[in-house]
Amino acid sequence: MAYEYQPQEIQKKVAISIGVLLRNDYFLLQSGASERSVSHKLAEYLQIQFPDWNVDCEYNRKGPDPKRLDGIKECSEQKKTDRIFPDIIVHRRNTHDNLLVIEMKIGSEDDPCDIKKLKLLTSRRGRYKYRIGLFAKFDSRTKISLRWFADGKSR
Repeated sequence: MAYEYQPQEIQKKVAISIGVLLRNDYFLLQSGASERSVSHKLAEYLQIQFPDWNVDCEYNRKGPDPKRLDGIKECSEQKKTDRIFPDIIVHRRNTHDNLLVIEMKIGSEDDPCDIKKLKLLTSRRGRYKYRIGLFAKFDSRTKISLRWFADGKSR
């Protein structure tokens, strides 16, 4: 599996994309728009940064099968299944090339299920083996926290 970008390059491209999001679409954060609205716009800017990759929101497939993570339903009482819908992924559809997975949160709360997903999705021993993961929390325009994951661990 060949990757075209080093982790630092991926992080830089994500930072550029977030900067464009804040410049062009701050209204979404300011107005309380849904997380899906914000992640969709961020995905558009990521597609520009990763032109040779597919950037998808809530992509729930692994080939013809639903995307699942064993044990994820135990992380929350609201979860009824191990099926997952990552907020944004940068990948090559219908291949094993998984570059970046992003879980987003709008507001001040962390989501333990998102953190667990990122650890499992970036694990080298797991089924998906994303090169790098990101938990991006947008509290406001001035309070953005980025938590990176690789090899199943927070960095």
